[in-house]
Amino acid sequence: MRSFYLFIFLVLASRAEAQEVSALAIGDSLYAVGNYSKAIDSYEQIKAKNERVYLKLARAHQAKGTLDDALVNYKLAATGTDEVIAMNEYGKLLITKRQFKEADSVFSALISVYDTNPDFYYQRGRANENRPREISGKESDSVLVEKLAKVHDPLEDYERAIALDSTHQKALAEVATSYLKQKDFAMVEKLAFKALESYPTNVEIISTLAQSYYHKGWNEEGIQWFEKLLALGQDTQFIREKLGNLYYKKRQYEDAIEQYLGALKFAPEDAYDHATLAKLYNFTADLDAAEMHGLFAVLYKDQPLFEEYYTLSRTYEMKKEWASAMKYVNRSLDENPRNKSAEYTKAIIADNYYEDRRAVLKLYEDFIKKYEDGKYAKFDPTLKLAKERRDKLNREIFMAEGEEE
Repeated sequence: MRSFYLFIFLVLASRAEAQEVSALAIGDSLYAVGNYSKAIDSYEQIKAKNERVYLKLARAHQAKGTLDDALVNYKLAATGTDEVIAMNEYGKLLITKRQFKEADSVFSALISVYDTNPDFYYQRGRANENRPREISGKESDSVLVEKLAKVHDPLEDYERAIALDSTHQKALAEVATSYLKQKDFAMVEKLAFKALESYPTNVEIISTLAQSYYHKGWNEEGIQWFEKLLALGQDTQFIREKLGNLYYKKRQYEDAIEQYLGALKFAPEDAYDHATLAKLYNFTADLDAAEMHGLFAVLYKDQPLFEEYYTLSRTYEMKKEWASAMKYVNRSLDENPRNKSAEYTKAIIADNYYEDRRAVLKLYEDFIKKYEDGKYAKFDPTLKLAKERRDKLNREIFMAEGEEE
């Protein structure tokens, strides 16, 4: 009789085990094709769950986007033979959930055992780079120093990751970005080229290198690397604007226009891009396009607008539409009375628009009086032109009044 019961028990156990194996296999198949909810249902049918099942549940929940459930299951999984794998994934998910202090603890624990794993240092750096410092204004300096000392320096962790793996692209990118913020362009370039040796199409590194040349003022090199980003499919408003500005500095206005038009595809109502295009089209004498973008810049931008008004006044000046030119130069000066360029432009517009020669003369005289005592007045070409025009107007007025007499 005892043998009979043993036989029944073994049969039932075998069937239960078969059912659990089947549920695991079905869950794996569903997970593989992206049916995460049903995969979770299948895994949950397994009554005697082990760490391996919890890890599968955690991954399925993470893929589905139910991150709180994923965290719970990762924690349960991080106790068995797959402990390192589960803890690694658990720590990364904690960073995603912005639980930085907990993530630091996870990766610190991993580093204490696996101190030659570069990615554990990199992940701890990520956690602490974004971690808010728990500082109170009521604490003493010694307490603040102690608290800050407990937080691992992210830059040191990134550099440790690079020391362990000189090709660790993400760590190299983080360190290069840090040096970019410090304006240490030589270190940025050294790290960037080191990274590109092993991964020549790393767009994050290329972007950092391009920005380094941009801020350094090396226009040719900046253009080369921003253009490379576009060639790699990295088309963004930021890239287009930076590339457009570099072409602008080199006076390659047509190329600059192409880039700013590309930037507008991402933000059609960007006042800065419209204002810049208005200036560029003035340089290329496409005055209708300059007028259109100038008006858009005024429409989309909040106060102040003196630069946009001034650009429009120059456009209408070149179009010889003097009434519109005067309207916008006056608007520019209303907002910024010390806009020297606008003051001189107003005198030129008036010279072509006003019939009253004495009113025009007064504008030149006021301009000269305001700026002739400046530190660099003798080198100012605008001031020189204003004086020449003042003298000529004086002669013209004198001759005209003499003829009348």
